[in-house]
Order: sequence, then C-alpha cells, then structure tokens
Amino acid sequence: MRAQLSILLQSIQLHWAALIGTIMTFFMPIWGLLFLIGFAIILDTITGIWKSKKNNIPFSSRALSAIASKLALYEITVILFYLIDYFILNGIIIKFFSIDLLLTKIVALILVSIEVISINENYKAVRGLDLWDSAKRLFNRVKEIKNNTDEICTPDNKSSEP
Repeated sequence: MRAQLSILLQSIQLHWAALIGTIMTFFMPIWGLLFLIGFAIILDTITGIWKSKKNNIPFSSRALSAIASKLALYEITVILFYLIDYFILNGIIIKFFSIDLLLTKIVALILVSIEVISINENYKAVRGLDLWDSAKRLFNRVKEIKNNTDEICTPDNKSSEP
C-alpha cells in the first residue's frame, strides 16, 4: 500500500504541470465569471473602506480578513454550480433555453448583483447619490440630446429645398 502511494505521489510530482493545465483548461469557460466576481468584491471592499474613512467608522483586520473568505466562498460556489451545470443540468437546460451554462451564469449574476447593491449603498452613504438614479438621469439626458439632434438633422419643411 505504501509503495503504491509513493508511486502515485512521484507520478503527480512528475506530471503536476500537465495536471494543473488540464484542470485550468476544464474551468476556462468560467474564468470571466470568476474574474468578474472577484473584481466586484474588490470594488465593494474599496468603497467600503472609503465609506468607513469618510464616516470615521473604524474597521479592523478581522473585517478585512472576511474578504478572503467571501471571495473563496463566492468563487467555490460558482465552480460547484459549473460542475453541476456541466455534468448534470446543461443538457436539459439547453433544450429549453439554448444558452450554454445558464445556471452558472444566473448564480454569477446573483452574486455580482449583491456586490453591486453593496457598492451602491457605500457610494450613497459617502456622496449622497444613488448610482441607479444617476444612470437613469444620464440615459434620459442622452435620449434628449439624441432627439434634439434628430430634430436638427431632419428638415421639417422640404418645400424650401430647390
């Protein structure tokens, strides 16, 4: 038994790069989702620290260490849902929706949404502005400018043309 274990460990040591490469290749379809979730958590952390400094709220290293566990929890959740989606549900879901890895994408969307809501709350606490309201006002202003340029570019009276 020990000899077999020793042979297995030696084999893993010899081929660890190929093993890691194979695992990374398997998870390649969700690298973007994992990066997005990590980026959202880091951005939430930055805005949380900004909020704490502006409102003179002390924060501890324990609170900052919770970020690592949150990041690991979110990333592992997406990886586990990817495994469930890949091996069990994707064949069924794709017949109805024709979107590959739909369940994994929904879970990632929920996790990123949680972080975006937290970022919005932090920003609102510091600046007093809601990011959603600001975005709506921006889009309404762009729409208004587009309508104005359409009115200018479209001649109302074609009879004055020769």
